[in-house]
Amino acid sequence: MRHLVVWLLAALLLTAGVGASAAPDIPPAPTTWVTDTVGFLSEPTRQNLNSRLEAYEHASGHQVLVWVGKTTAETPLEEWTVRAIAAWKVGRKGLDDGLVLFIFADDHRARIEVGYGLEAQIPDATASRILRETVIPRIQAGNHDGAVTGGVDRLLTTLGAGDGSPANGPVPSPPRRR
Repeated sequence: MRHLVVWLLAALLLTAGVGASAAPDIPPAPTTWVTDTVGFLSEPTRQNLNSRLEAYEHASGHQVLVWVGKTTAETPLEEWTVRAIAAWKVGRKGLDDGLVLFIFADDHRARIEVGYGLEAQIPDATASRILRETVIPRIQAGNHDGAVTGGVDRLLTTLGAGDGSPANGPVPSPPRRR
C-alpha cells in the first residue's frame, strides 16, 4: 500500500509539471533575416527586406530580424518574444546587439524586442512609438508590406547606417501636446 501511495504522488507531481509547461514552443532560430510563416508579406517585399537587413548586418554588425507568425496562444506576448530572442541568440555574442520585429497575425499584435546592446539606441519608448505610428496603422489599413517596410525603415534610420551616423537623420519625435 505504501508503494502505491508513493507511486500516486509521483504520478500527480509528474502530471502537474506537464500542465505547467503548456506554453507554445519557440520555433527554431530563423535562417534568414525575414521569416514569414503565414504569408503576411508579398514575396518581393520579403526578398527586398531580407537583402536590406543582410546588408545592414554586414555593414553595422547589428542583427535586425523580422519574424511573422500566427499566435503566441495563451503565452503573454512579452514572455514569448523574450524567450524567442534569447533562444535564437539574436545579435553578436557578448554584445547582444540584435533586435526582432515580431508580428502575430491572428493575435493582431506586434512587438519590437531589443537586445541589451541596442537599448540605448532603441529604448522601449522608441520601439513603442515605431509600432504605434508606423506598423500598427498600416496593418490596420491592410498594408502589410508597408507596415513591415516602414517599421524596418524607422528602425534602421534610428540605429544608423552602420558607421555610427544616422542613415537619414534621427527619427523625429512627435510634437508634444500641452
